[in-house]
Amino acid sequence: MSAFRLQIFEPAGDRGPAPGERALAEAREEAWRAGFLAGQAQATEAHLAEQSRLTSEFVEALCDARLTNEAARRHVAASLAPFAGAIVAALTPALAEAGLAAEAVARVEQALAAAPEAKPVLRCAPELVPVIRGLLAERGLAATVEAAPELLPREAALHWDQGYDRIDLDACADELRACVASHVDPEPEQIEERRYG
Repeated sequence: MSAFRLQIFEPAGDRGPAPGERALAEAREEAWRAGFLAGQAQATEAHLAEQSRLTSEFVEALCDARLTNEAARRHVAASLAPFAGAIVAALTPALAEAGLAAEAVARVEQALAAAPEAKPVLRCAPELVPVIRGLLAERGLAATVEAAPELLPREAALHWDQGYDRIDLDACADELRACVASHVDPEPEQIEERRYG
């Protein structure tokens, strides 16, 4: 006779993990979530720290470049200061002397344009009277030119019925010298004002 082995059937349905296995799986899941969040936080902190380091290096390099640029600008200005000062000192008196008569005539023209019936009186240094009279006659302008010994050679005063004007080319030359000096050799307060505005 042959021996048959019968197959043993178990009831259908999954018995599922044992209670200890289920708790272990939940603990693993929770530990994985906590580890993932901790790793994500650590990576974010590392990224932000690296960005901060790179940004601080960039800002430091930018500040160094600005300081280097300012030092180079000061050096160039300091080397140009004597040259610019010499040019201004040499040219302003000559330009003022050459331009006083033309400026006086221009102011007379402005006064007559504003008030055509005005009778302007121009007072200037005695040595300029013939020059200014000649220029006024060339342009056909009716104005009286008087010698004023108290005025310097680069000064003039214009009076008319409706107003008064003063020409002081020495003061203009002083302003020009001060302006050039302030640009080529600024005071520390001006540097701070330019930097922080």
